[in-house]
Amino acid sequence: MPKAKDINSRENSRKSSFILFLKKGYKEVTIINIMEATKLSKGAIYHYFKSKEEIYFATLETYYFNLMSTAGNEESSGNFREDIKRLYEFAVELFDQVENITEEGLDYPIRSFFSYQLESEKIDVVRENIHNTVLNYRGTVEKIVSNGIKNGQVRKDLEPKIIALRIISILEGLAIHHSTVKRNVKKELGPKYKAIFKDFLNTTCIQ
Repeated sequence: MPKAKDINSRENSRKSSFILFLKKGYKEVTIINIMEATKLSKGAIYHYFKSKEEIYFATLETYYFNLMSTAGNEESSGNFREDIKRLYEFAVELFDQVENITEEGLDYPIRSFFSYQLESEKIDVVRENIHNTVLNYRGTVEKIVSNGIKNGQVRKDLEPKIIALRIISILEGLAIHHSTVKRNVKKELGPKYKAIFKDFLNTTCIQ
């Protein structure tokens, strides 16, 4: 059974490495950078991870796949408006967590997170996993829309797959459009998501 000290050191190494990957990108980060950030020797780092690539995969597991899987596995509450609110609040919280992952705050969190994801997609096995994660998330959104139609909350003349893509496009599009926001992402994105989805719901829901 792993010791508590080993678990903490491994988790701290993962977090510190994730911050480096966000700031510099995978290719630019070196083991020396990781040693300096974690205050661990090379031997200690290799005790927890076999390589820089393995560290990178560990950060993806924690800070991308686990988070997106949680969002993708959420069950519909049966209230379409509340489910939509939950979706955009998740997006806001995600970028807020990225911004506040360091004590001093990380600049340009949206840009950093999307760059991290896009760089990861260059790796074949990671690209496949990201693709499957995206499909699972899209399926969750489609299910929310389908349940909204079934429950009489959403117009029956609408196609769930198309509406789901519209929702995802709003979520990702607004975030990308604000990739130049340096700080206070939550303050910037929250009200705008609320306003845009209010208009979306007015044209999608049965009043």
